[in-house]
Amino acid sequence: MKRPGCEPPLVSLLALILAPAWSGTAAGSARLPASAAVYSFRIEQSWLAMPDGVRLSVTCFMPAARTPGERFPVLLELLPYRKDDMFYRRDYPLYSYFARRGYAMAKVDVRGTGSSEGVLPDREYSEQELDDAVEIIRQLARQPWSSGRIGMWGISWGGFNAIQAAMRRPPELRAILAVDASDDLFHDDVHYIDGAYHADEYELSIDNDNGLPDSIEYRVDDAYFRDRFDRYPWFLTYLKQQQDGDFWRDNSLRFRYDAIQVPVYLIGGLLDGYRDSVPRMLENMNVPMKAEIGPWNHAWPDNGEPGPNYEWRQELVRWWDYWLKGKDTGIMDEPRFAVFVRAGHAPDAFLKETPGHWRYEDWPIRRTTWSRLYPSAARSLGKAAPEKTVEKLKYVPSSGVQAGFWWGESTGDMRPDDAGCLVYDSEPVAGSMEIIGFPRVKLRAAASAQLAHWVVRLEDVQPDGRVSLVTGAVLNGAQRESRLEPKPLAPGEFYPLDIELHFTTWTFQPGHRIRVAVGNAQFPMIWPTPQPMDTLLELGPATFVELPVIPSEPRARPAFLSPEPREERPDAEELPGGAWPREYECTRDLAGSTTTVTWAGEDLFKIRDRRYRLFERTTYKTNDTRPAESTFVGEAGHWIELPGRSLDLRTLIEVHSDEANFHVVFSRTLYQNGARVREKTWDETIPRRLQ
Repeated sequence: MKRPGCEPPLVSLLALILAPAWSGTAAGSARLPASAAVYSFRIEQSWLAMPDGVRLSVTCFMPAARTPGERFPVLLELLPYRKDDMFYRRDYPLYSYFARRGYAMAKVDVRGTGSSEGVLPDREYSEQELDDAVEIIRQLARQPWSSGRIGMWGISWGGFNAIQAAMRRPPELRAILAVDASDDLFHDDVHYIDGAYHADEYELSIDNDNGLPDSIEYRVDDAYFRDRFDRYPWFLTYLKQQQDGDFWRDNSLRFRYDAIQVPVYLIGGLLDGYRDSVPRMLENMNVPMKAEIGPWNHAWPDNGEPGPNYEWRQELVRWWDYWLKGKDTGIMDEPRFAVFVRAGHAPDAFLKETPGHWRYEDWPIRRTTWSRLYPSAARSLGKAAPEKTVEKLKYVPSSGVQAGFWWGESTGDMRPDDAGCLVYDSEPVAGSMEIIGFPRVKLRAAASAQLAHWVVRLEDVQPDGRVSLVTGAVLNGAQRESRLEPKPLAPGEFYPLDIELHFTTWTFQPGHRIRVAVGNAQFPMIWPTPQPMDTLLELGPATFVELPVIPSEPRARPAFLSPEPREERPDAEELPGGAWPREYECTRDLAGSTTTVTWAGEDLFKIRDRRYRLFERTTYKTNDTRPAESTFVGEAGHWIELPGRSLDLRTLIEVHSDEANFHVVFSRTLYQNGARVREKTWDETIPRRLQ
């Protein structure tokens, strides 16, 4: 029986018979012609009226018909990121590429954001947003220029809501693309990394954006204050949802993979915090799929860093041609998973090009063998289980700065972080050892406090002593048995702890050592647990790491094309002086036992006769003797110079914790022509719930 939405493309039987079969040994299947860049296009602004009368703003990149009555598939991206100012330059090189190849491109601002009407939703991926997505898809399919076949796509937020809209099964939606997006909204999203509390510049940025006026006329009136400026901050909403449950799981695909019944294309990055969803979805979904995981961060494959890069837009044309135009491009004859295997590079905080190679695999990789290594009291890592011994570790709340703000972000030297951990090294590797997958760690451990986090990092020790991060993970000790029913630790009691490290690829080269570092802090990525403490690690048969080793064999490699130049928007430009980040600094006051991490950046650009400046600064502080007294301060601003007037929106978030609570002051201030127009402050105390 055919799955709804997964019917084969409209190709002739002869074309299917003549299409070459995939041999598994060639460099790639026959790349049959995909749609060429032969269309001119125009850009149109219009509205889509929702059933409740609210109008959503849509920008369409519309190909010019080359034959009478020609209709086009539609690609939808739905975001709150303000298409008419903040994303104005970003959209053009993406949308023009597909429009020139015969796709109608529709960009819609989420209701209550950008130039759309309505009230700002109460959260990301709200029920209202997803209801709107289904209605938008329905209406786009019925436009006179539409073929009725819709694809939904995007990176980050656009990938998240493409997945969640597909879970609702609108009949007109025929395929999706999700880049750098997750299927698990609690454990893997940005608010609670690995189930532990996290605060960062994104949360600051989106709440500042949410307080801006519309992005066309910038009206400052009663409706604006009611529907946007005065709306409850998302930052506070998420801080009140410190435990997994319905709030997070209702729209998390991980807990009902069968909800999606259309073809899915996934792209991830080995330095992106959302990469784990790619292999999980490949393993658990029963729909046609394509997936790639490259070496870059939270970015597109043609310009993400570090490279190497490829022209993903051409791969997507092949995908959309197949599922939306009925053209056999050969893409579904190829293996479904392309992965970049890192060769095992030395640490380099400014890495631009990652050593390694692309190749095709499937997932799970059936030839995987698991290599088990045991830590021992000699600080070694070996194949034989040692006698039971116990090692003590003093909790250092400020440990972890080198790893950055989420897993995989840093490519620098990890030795400073390892100083706050128990560290175990293998003998030098005799032959190269390649791993692909999720390394597994089992610990038997105890803590002197009711709440502790356990951090495990897998690292590569170079012959000269420098240390590269391979992957890692955090376990919130309260969630050791259940994410849904967390409970405090009994001080002094030993617990078995299962920790799955984040997806990685790596090659341990001859002469290098495998390192496992075990600690209790990952600052500032994870908010410190409140009590000073010691933890105990029992070494022996119950504590070990298992590495997914991939035996070498000849494998085909994808025939990716080199990135093409991006077509820039002619009426907008970046102005000199911006940088993301402009500042990243860690300072330690040894006398006061405090550590401060500061991150800051800004962006300056121009759209026609309007100028914009965005800035953000985040500051984290913790105390190694009084970790309950940790703080986060975030400042953000948007300055907009319009003909005849200027607007300046400032957002300030201050979070101070103690053992029992988070104390939060959130304020927005709007200035017009330099004069303060309105200020609103929320001052709340939110109980800590095992965070």
